[in-house]
Amino acid sequence: MRPWRKIDSVHVLQDRWLSVRADECELPNGKKLKPFYVIEENDWVHVFAVKPEWDVLTVTQYRYAANVVCTELPGGIVNDGETPLEAAARELLEETGFTAARWTLVASVYANPARQTNLIHIFIAEELDEGGLQKLDEAEEIEHAFVTPDEAKSKIRDGTFSQSLHIASFYLCLEHLSARDSDVC
Repeated sequence: MRPWRKIDSVHVLQDRWLSVRADECELPNGKKLKPFYVIEENDWVHVFAVKPEWDVLTVTQYRYAANVVCTELPGGIVNDGETPLEAAARELLEETGFTAARWTLVASVYANPARQTNLIHIFIAEELDEGGLQKLDEAEEIEHAFVTPDEAKSKIRDGTFSQSLHIASFYLCLEHLSARDSDVC
């Protein structure tokens, strides 16, 4: 496969959340495509925080764009100057009040490489401590709860745990833990 050649690029939107470019591209067959919109966002993190008995920490919050309440994994953006691990630890604390002594990077995958530039860094957090308080952003109202893997799978089936990227992260982490410890689901 040959890459496309970028001929021109103009930012049509830039703010603290995202940047949108309108590129002019030359395809490998010589045809030109204009505009091709690219969404530039900071990387994201998802945290699969798990207790020794394999209960998974989930968060539930309202998602404005879809007008839906979703159960998902703790997570968020990687701020400028922050490593993905630092962001994962910060997001876990901010959204749930928990910290973790043991962290494992399971994977870094693209959110949607057809239109977006960012990666999702997926971590397992273990040896949890509930010593902190939530530190929510002004637009956040988040409830957190531990669920068994089977309960999470049931929420996926009934549409309560409905974000596809979080579902992929959930199953990647389960697979990772299953390979490490045959007692996991």
